[in-house]
Amino acid sequence: MNVISPTAADPSPTPLQEIQRALENPIGSPTIEALSPRGKKIAIVVDDMSRMTPTNTLLQSILGVLHSEGVKKEDVKIIIALGTHRPMTTQEMKDKYGSQIVERYEVINHSFRDETELEFVDYVAENIPVWINKEYLKSDLRIATGNIVPHYNAGWGAGAKILLPGLAGEETVGRMHVYSATTTPNGLGLDENPTRLLIDTFAKKVGLDFLVNTVTTKLGQIARVFAGDFVRAHRFGVAFARQIYGVRTSGLADITISSSYPADIDYWQGLKGLFSADLATKAGGGIIEATPCPEGLSPMHPRWIDYLQFDTRQLKEMYKAGNVEDLVALGLALNIAYVKERHTVCIISDGISSKEAAKIGFQKFDNVDEALEYLSRRLDHESKVNVLTHGGETYPMVEQTPNV
Repeated sequence: MNVISPTAADPSPTPLQEIQRALENPIGSPTIEALSPRGKKIAIVVDDMSRMTPTNTLLQSILGVLHSEGVKKEDVKIIIALGTHRPMTTQEMKDKYGSQIVERYEVINHSFRDETELEFVDYVAENIPVWINKEYLKSDLRIATGNIVPHYNAGWGAGAKILLPGLAGEETVGRMHVYSATTTPNGLGLDENPTRLLIDTFAKKVGLDFLVNTVTTKLGQIARVFAGDFVRAHRFGVAFARQIYGVRTSGLADITISSSYPADIDYWQGLKGLFSADLATKAGGGIIEATPCPEGLSPMHPRWIDYLQFDTRQLKEMYKAGNVEDLVALGLALNIAYVKERHTVCIISDGISSKEAAKIGFQKFDNVDEALEYLSRRLDHESKVNVLTHGGETYPMVEQTPNV
């Protein structure tokens, strides 16, 4: 077995000083102080509990700079970029952002389905409407946070992705996902893929003044911080993150065993382990994904299981016909259909029932050994096996053997 795991990296010995260094030396933009925050309404965008971003530590530093410039706490609004995830509870907010911050500042969940909380700005790409959180647009100074790890449609997380899908409306997010699935079904690790370029264009339309992104070790400790212009700072961060999460491995495997860790809440997150495995597995091979999914397939997208039963051709026809109740779910179903058409997928999960697994075309097993035996019998030959320990955030960089 060939084990593929993020590279061990040294955490910053002084994480608060590392954040301060980045804030004082932004890449491609003025500092927060030079943006004259005093007297302005300020939005700070943060991600939710599905991400390992050390948000509490980032907020302490960012708020410290703002208040040193005379910003009042009443002028600061912290907006949770949920995308289409469920709202966070107050306790989850306190766990993620810190009790003192939640109790002192206004912290709000983004609502992607509430049109009264959204505003239309323009169109991008293939007539994708730009619907954005209204409170974000009301702000005078817009700051975004995030953590850079590989991502199957944006190439890499963070950057302006916290706005699209993070603060976008339902139709925007849905059409973005369909666009992603039809242009680059698996864009994991690709810096400038069509989806990332779409995201950056979206951010230019709605405005984003300052970015603060971390790159963490596989244990979630801050290694480096990148701040400044939302494109340039992000790309510098990607180059560093690739040294940790872009893992070189020799050859594709017949079978890949992938843990979805740390994307474990539901299968809306857990599917990330599938796309890492896709890059490490031969066409026609097998994938075994282990993912807990305590909240099931997706509490916010009950129709997703219906779309997951169709193949890519059928899903594209449904989209073209315009008869789609949940565009976001259809887009993610397209991504998964692409993988299912390339590989046999087995799943090990307490949160997904055998009936659900069968409906979406997965084989469910109680443990890895059973799934491995099943796939080995199907392949009918001795199999090379890859193991992804952190499938939710690993970019396998496979070195192909040259033809002799």
